[in-house]
Amino acid sequence: MRYIKKYGWVLVLAISLMAGRQSIAQQSYVLSSDQQLKVEGTSTIHDWDMISDKATGNAKIELNANKITDINSLAVNLPVISLKSGKGSMDDNAYEALLAKQYPQIHFELTKVENITGQMIKAEGKITIAGTARVILLQVNYKVSEGAILFSGGFPITFTQYKIDPPKAMFGTIKTGDELQISFEATFKLIN
Repeated sequence: MRYIKKYGWVLVLAISLMAGRQSIAQQSYVLSSDQQLKVEGTSTIHDWDMISDKATGNAKIELNANKITDINSLAVNLPVISLKSGKGSMDDNAYEALLAKQYPQIHFELTKVENITGQMIKAEGKITIAGTARVILLQVNYKVSEGAILFSGGFPITFTQYKIDPPKAMFGTIKTGDELQISFEATFKLIN
């Protein structure tokens, strides 16, 4: 009995540590169909956008009290031909410029979490487009609710960063601008 009294606090401490450890355990998530990726750009005649909701992805994320404490991995694949503008000829020009037959996927992989504060994550990620990979800086908002995490954010890129000639049409009379703005909303759901 004296032994239990003397060392009982060790048992209580061990149980507390184990319970705390479980609350921040790494969990696996998969990208749900509740998603949208938008690419916006300009041309010599009008602004344009292309949208996709066909990406696939997975992540390993640590949570504590509905706050992200770390992201151990996160990757997303987007089929190039899932990007749609509503104009078939524009889509075809974009797929050709993005070398969709040779590189059918746009790939994103989180490479480093710099900082997590409140509902904001600053991170680095590598995007591979048309066979060229570049590291980008991200500032992403997130919201945790009932087994799901909604991420939203945006960032600029250019065609030329990825060694892509901006698409042209009508024998070069219509030219696409080099600058693009990417924005996204993506929900990752907990895998049970």
